[in-house]
Amino acid sequence: MDKKEKGLMFIAILCFFLQVFASGTASSEGVDSSSGCDKARHFFWKGRFADNKDQARRHFKKAIELCPGYIRPYELVGNFYRKENQTDTAITYFKKASELGTTNYKLYYLLASLLFEKGNLDEADWNIKRSLSIRADYPKAIGLNREIEKAIDKEGPRIVLYEPATRRGMKILKTYENLTVRGIATDKSGIAWVKVNQLETSLDEYGNFLKDIPIQLGINTIRVEAADSLGNRAHISIDVEGEKYALPPLSPVETTSQRESLYGKSYAVIIGINDYEKWPGLEFAVADANAIKNTLQKTGFDDITLIMDKEATQRRILTELFHRLPEKVGRNDRVLFYFAGHGQTENLPGGGKKGYIIPVDAETDSYASTAVSMEQIRSLSSRIAAKHIFYVMDCCYSGLGLNRSVGVWRGINDYLNKVSSMRVVQIITAGGQGEQVQEREGHGLFTSYFLKAIQGEADLDKDKVVTGTELGAYLRPTVSNASRQAQTPLFGRLEGEGEFLFFVEPNR
Repeated sequence: MDKKEKGLMFIAILCFFLQVFASGTASSEGVDSSSGCDKARHFFWKGRFADNKDQARRHFKKAIELCPGYIRPYELVGNFYRKENQTDTAITYFKKASELGTTNYKLYYLLASLLFEKGNLDEADWNIKRSLSIRADYPKAIGLNREIEKAIDKEGPRIVLYEPATRRGMKILKTYENLTVRGIATDKSGIAWVKVNQLETSLDEYGNFLKDIPIQLGINTIRVEAADSLGNRAHISIDVEGEKYALPPLSPVETTSQRESLYGKSYAVIIGINDYEKWPGLEFAVADANAIKNTLQKTGFDDITLIMDKEATQRRILTELFHRLPEKVGRNDRVLFYFAGHGQTENLPGGGKKGYIIPVDAETDSYASTAVSMEQIRSLSSRIAAKHIFYVMDCCYSGLGLNRSVGVWRGINDYLNKVSSMRVVQIITAGGQGEQVQEREGHGLFTSYFLKAIQGEADLDKDKVVTGTELGAYLRPTVSNASRQAQTPLFGRLEGEGEFLFFVEPNR
């Protein structure tokens, strides 16, 4: 057998196997077993091995004529027309392949790109989303999706103000030197930033923002501006009329009227757990909680909720924090949350940490779902209107996400006026991850010094007021040294720029 005969035999064998392969894959390409579709496969493969694109196109069209449910020829014919800039015809063929249920992510991308060029944004958006649903990491589809979203989304974010609570353009009176501007900005493309009077604000993953700004006498225009991730912007403006206020001298703060001028009502939720159901028991947590209650009653807290031992379930704690408190707390109030019990830190796979407080009924092996996380604790601040919130945790853990604290301000009169009007959420814990809470003389070491601190020992400037920052500055070294560095409290602020104020008993 010469070379020519061998070549002809090879081609014959190749054609036989191609036909067998086409028959085996027919069902996956939308081809049924009828005689027309059998013939369609023949023309399809003739088209694949055609000498030029015109011959190929004729063969593919013949395959479609014989078997209208054959998906692949529509894709190939459509692509011929796309390359020839015959956009409408290409779209017709691509759409037919789509209607037949193709799973070709490239086809949906090409169809989306043609529709986008013609300005059919909704159809383009649907097809590019379909492409990404089949292959989420297809770079061309990701880029086109971004362009389509930008073309569709021409509007800026929606801005809602929680504080001050007023309609757009309405004038309100503000008797403090500072105004807390708090709200939420939302947009389907995501929020890039929010600014209040051109000052960038803190912004969480949900679009909640907060900024304290100074208020002058007369009319103050507050402008809140937000931008989405595509660069679209929106803004709202309100007018605030600042008027002079007459606050009694605050050096020192000793009278009831002085205290009432800084706060409306003062709330405390106090939790102490000795007898855990599944965790090791503690000795002095309940005693600590009672001591905190007695001291707070003497220093101006008029609404105290005490939750002890078997009552301190996860459900009861969450109900108190997320339902009862929001119903009764006002904007000019302060809230203190005290917890004495077990704390736990979870090391996250990505390298971060997540802190928990452990209720009485928490599981030991699945505490993440039966405890109360710091994420839940932090979210409380967006649900209650109190201008000052302070978390006191007599337990050790990490993963708090604290901001750096500001230093103690020495201009006392003006400083107290200023920080009392600014919203803040502060927290202090007995220690960090891996540290053990020390107990001494019937109380936890941390709580013993905390009580001494708010009774006046942390009043660094002797103005009868202990600020949150003074408290942290006193407790960190004091507790660390007293425990021989076995536990060092963590202190910081979760949001805001103000200060929580504790009033020292007048006779001290």
